[in-house]
Amino acid sequence: MARRKKHEDHENLERWLVSYADFMTLLFATFVVLYALSQIDVSDFAKLEEALKKAFQSNMFDGQESILDNSNSILDGTSGATSPIMLEYISPRYEADSYAEIKKSIDEMDLDGINAEIDERGLVIRLEDNALTFKSGSAQISSDSIVPLNAVAKLIKEKFAIHIIRVEGHTDSDPVSNPVFPSNWELSSARASSVVRYLINNYEFNPAIFIAAGYADTVPVTKGTSQKDKQKNRRVEIVILKNKLRNTNSKNMSTLSSISSNKKTSVSQAVKNLTGNDEKLMKNVIDFRQTYEKETNRIDNMGDTTNTRRMQQKPDFLE
Repeated sequence: MARRKKHEDHENLERWLVSYADFMTLLFATFVVLYALSQIDVSDFAKLEEALKKAFQSNMFDGQESILDNSNSILDGTSGATSPIMLEYISPRYEADSYAEIKKSIDEMDLDGINAEIDERGLVIRLEDNALTFKSGSAQISSDSIVPLNAVAKLIKEKFAIHIIRVEGHTDSDPVSNPVFPSNWELSSARASSVVRYLINNYEFNPAIFIAAGYADTVPVTKGTSQKDKQKNRRVEIVILKNKLRNTNSKNMSTLSSISSNKKTSVSQAVKNLTGNDEKLMKNVIDFRQTYEKETNRIDNMGDTTNTRRMQQKPDFLE
């Protein structure tokens, strides 16, 4: 009697799908947590941290310490903490709340010729001609304008250290022509630059966060021709841009964190104020800058052919 032929076992070529599915699940969970972090305010961070600690408190492997036993609070000033400067960068909620607080403060000041609004660009602080005064055909800030300008600068300084700030100069439709300013384009640009220079010199803002722009008379608030209308059109607008728009203005974190070659690695006065001069916390800011620069370079290099092929390959752990 002939023996029954033994069927050969088929090799399972799809075993890698199990590991891949686990990996994708973990990746999804990671992004859910990151999204949640971007949507909550500072008070909710403590609750989230406590929940995560409880979740990870039980050891997955006997004989090992909990992975969070030696971790520090994300809200305190110790090593490993999330610094205010990082919170400003990663949290849209922080950004929105800060915009609202500054706007409310300006509204409560009730200063003539200064108002604030929040639009798709970010927070726009408008200083009209009766609040920020220049001599006719000049870009020199008058002494009467120092008090309102200081009030606005202090509010910005308290909240924003790495947001891009675009200072826009606007003139009325009356033509100007002199040896210094041949047209309103040069005049509006110079007035914006005067405000930027004042903020940097007197409040030690990081120069890298500023953009000075001149619009001449091309973006009027009102199209009237009366002296009152022209006064409204003569203005400087300080626009604190939303973080999501920073790259559209040729400014990014690597630019903001760049340190001149003749200076040692340091942080700005704004960061010192935000961190309370805590050395460990400021060290976190510097480390964050360096990490960001490395990640930016890595992402930029993803466009290379070699890297593209590498990304299309199956991951090593799935081989």
